[in-house]
Amino acid sequence: MNTLRTLRRSRSLTFLDLAHLTGISARHLAEIEYGLRTLAPQERDALATVLGLGPRDFTGAHRRPTAAQRRATVAPLPRLTARPQALIAAALAATLATQSLLAPTDAPPWRLNAPAAQAPAATQAPAQAPTATSALAAGLLDTVAPEPVAAAAEALLAQARAILELRAALPEPAVSPDLLLATTPPETVAPAPLPTIEPAPAFILTDAGPLGCPVKPTTGRVVITQGYGVGTHAPAAIWGAVDLAVDGNGDGYADEAGSWYQPIVATHDGTVTVTLNSHPAGNHVWIADPTGVWRTGYSHLAIVTVVSGQFVRAGEQIGMLGSTGMSTGPHLDYQVWRNGVNLDPTGLVGC
Repeated sequence: MNTLRTLRRSRSLTFLDLAHLTGISARHLAEIEYGLRTLAPQERDALATVLGLGPRDFTGAHRRPTAAQRRATVAPLPRLTARPQALIAAALAATLATQSLLAPTDAPPWRLNAPAAQAPAATQAPAQAPTATSALAAGLLDTVAPEPVAAAAEALLAQARAILELRAALPEPAVSPDLLLATTPPETVAPAPLPTIEPAPAFILTDAGPLGCPVKPTTGRVVITQGYGVGTHAPAAIWGAVDLAVDGNGDGYADEAGSWYQPIVATHDGTVTVTLNSHPAGNHVWIADPTGVWRTGYSHLAIVTVVSGQFVRAGEQIGMLGSTGMSTGPHLDYQVWRNGVNLDPTGLVGC
């Protein structure tokens, strides 16, 4: 004889499916199938009705129950009065009929749940208009559903119609006129590029002399500590220069902490001549312009970073500020010569 497991699997039914159709709990069905309990007469009749068999055509478990299991009793269950084919057909008819009311009238039956664009109010079909799907539902009800099931399906249809009426009574959502008119995003106009301003060169060799400050401190600002032709710079024709140092603490006066080892750079292109430990200039560098017109001098350097005969460009470092030679503190003695004539560099340094 066929067991419950064989019949259930041959019809692709789960315990939940069989419980829904027979009214027997899924747990009881599992216990029956695995021989933990026996089939009561009501359960046997219900299963036979659902599976389309005679009450004696199958056994519940796949193994013989024990005597204790045979003595087990269960509460009587109501016997199904309708054929399972009728129950399934009635449920399918109710579902199809409900979907036919909720779906657009022009949608094919297999696209009942697909969204569709809303038609104009003048051309929309009434919510109760019959469709092919609703006709199919009515046919199924008339053919296979008993009267109680058909009545339940009609109740579902009435609920669907009430939902449609409530939906139709809802106000349309307000839409901003700006959204209706703005069909395409406005074109963005790229701003006009700003004119490019080339930075002014730090050093320029002019007819008046090389413009630019020979001291490039990492912090602080450059100040003049002794002017042209003053004190040790006299006579100016021979010793004329300006002394430059760095104000590191911002009080307006040069200080040793801010001046020591600050970078010294060339103020024009030229060829280098180095004199170390000279008197009175200490570590001294001359830079001669390639035309032979201009020559600049840099004295009292702590460290010289170039060698004689080397060609340097304006702005290149040639040493570090110090206090070698005749000097009472760290500073740079800066001279400018034109065709062998010593000039006042005060207006050229621009520090």
